Amino acid sequence: MTGPTTRTATPAGGMQDGTVQRIVVQGRSLAMQLCVLLKTAKIHDVGNVAFHGPLVNFIETVEQLFTAEREFKLQAVGDFLYINHSRLKLDGSSYASYQYLIDEFRTRGLSGFAFTGKVSPPEVKKFVRLFLDVDCKSSDPYEDFGAALGKLSVEHLVPLRTIVPQSGTINIEEVRDSRKAAKRTFYRAIEATKMLMLSARDRRPVDLRKTKRAVQSIVDLILNEEFSLVGLTAIKNHDEYTFQHCVNVSILSISLGQRLGLSKKMLGELGVAAILHDLGKATIPGWVLNKPGKLTAEEWKLMTDHPVQGVKMISKLRGLNELALRAMIVAFEHHLNIDGSGYPKLGDHLRMSLFSRIVAIADCFDAMTAHRSYRKSPFTPYEALHHMLVANREKFDGLLIKAFVNTVGMYPAGTVVLLDTNEIGIVTEHNAHDIFRPKVKIVADRDRKRVDGSIVDLSHREEGSDTYTVGIVSALNPEEYGINVADALT
Repeated sequence: MTGPTTRTATPAGGMQDGTVQRIVVQGRSLAMQLCVLLKTAKIHDVGNVAFHGPLVNFIETVEQLFTAEREFKLQAVGDFLYINHSRLKLDGSSYASYQYLIDEFRTRGLSGFAFTGKVSPPEVKKFVRLFLDVDCKSSDPYEDFGAALGKLSVEHLVPLRTIVPQSGTINIEEVRDSRKAAKRTFYRAIEATKMLMLSARDRRPVDLRKTKRAVQSIVDLILNEEFSLVGLTAIKNHDEYTFQHCVNVSILSISLGQRLGLSKKMLGELGVAAILHDLGKATIPGWVLNKPGKLTAEEWKLMTDHPVQGVKMISKLRGLNELALRAMIVAFEHHLNIDGSGYPKLGDHLRMSLFSRIVAIADCFDAMTAHRSYRKSPFTPYEALHHMLVANREKFDGLLIKAFVNTVGMYPAGTVVLLDTNEIGIVTEHNAHDIFRPKVKIVADRDRKRVDGSIVDLSHREEGSDTYTVGIVSALNPEEYGINVADALT
C-alpha cells in the first residue's frame, strides 16, 4: 500500500465556480433535450405539433449557453458527454439519454457538435432530418452528413469527427479509470432494473437478458475491485429510489457473498435474486409507496403483501430457469427475520435460506440510508450500520452481520467524518486490512472552508513509526455541515 497522496486542497470555487456549474447544468439540459428531439423526430415528422415543444426547449437552451459561452461544444469522449471541457454528471435519470446520444454519434462517426451561434427553428428541423437520414453504413457517414448540412445552409451546428479533444482538462485516462467503469456498470444496471420493473408493472413481456448481463458485469467488477462499486451505493437518487435500491442491494449482497467465498456462478445467482427481491412492489400504487404519513391498515396490507406478489411475478418470468426458485425464495423471505419477526407471517418459522439472509442485511442497510417520505432524514451509513449491530442485532444472522461489517467497514462509504487534523472528509472506500481506517476525500479544511481535496488513506503510518498520519475523531451528519455526499463520490 502506498502512502497518502499529497493533499493540495483546491478551493471549491476554482474550476467548479458558479459559472461553470451553471454551464454544466445547462449542458445536461441540452443533452437531454437533444435526445428527446431526436427520439420525437423518429416517431413524428418535424412539422408535427408533437415536435414543437422539444424544439422550443432545445433552442432556448442553446441560446442560454451561447449567451454565456459564445461558441460551445457538446461532445462524447469515451463513454461520457462533455460540454466544452466540463464532463456532464452521470446519474440514473440521465444514463439512458446520454448513452442514446453517444451511440447515435458513434454510428455516424461523430464525437458531437460545435454550436457557433443561436439556432433557428428551420435550421434545427433541417439538422434533425439530415441527422436521422445519414447512411450509417456509408464509408464516411461523417463526411456525408457535413456535406449535406453545408448544402442546406445549416451554419450554426457544426459536426465534429470522433477525435479525443487535445486539452489538459480532458484526460483520456479518466475514461479508462476503473472507477469510471464502475459508474457505467452501476447506471446500466439501474436502467435495466427500471425497464424490468416497469414492464412487470404494466404486464408487458419482461426481458431478463439485460438484467443478467448487468449483474454479471457487477460480479466481474467486484471480483476484481469491489470497493469502487460498493462506494457508489452511497449515492442516493430520490427520483430513481426503487430501481437504484434494487441495484444497491444486489451490489452489497454480491460483495458480502464474495467475502463469504461464494463461487462466481453463485454470486451471479445471488445478484439476480437481489435485484428481483422487491419486484412485488411494482404492484403497489405510488401514492402508497411515497405516503409521508402513517399507513392505514389497508395500505399496510398492500405493503406487507409485496413479498407474495413478488413470488407470483417471478414465477411468470421467462429466462430465469434454475434461478427461478432461488429468486422466489429471496423475494418471499427478505422481510422475515432470524428471530421469527417480520413478514409475511408464518405459522411455523422456517430457517431462512443463505441468499435471503444476505439480501435481508443488504436491504435493511440500504433502506435505512435512503431518503424516504415517511422519515424526516435518513440514517448516515455509520448510524445505520451501528443501529443494525446494536438495536436490531437479533434480527440478522450473527455471522453474516459480522461479515457485512468486514465488507463495508466500520465507517461505510458515504460517511462524513471529522479528522484529528480538524478537516472534514467523506469516506470513499474502506481498507480490507483495517476496517477502522478507511480512505477519505477531504471536503473542508480546518477552517471549515469547502475544498476539493485529495483522497487520504487513514491506514498510512508515519515513516519508521507505528503512529498513524491521520485519524478519525467522530462521524458527522452531512446535513448539519451542508455537505453533499454524492458530489464527492461521483
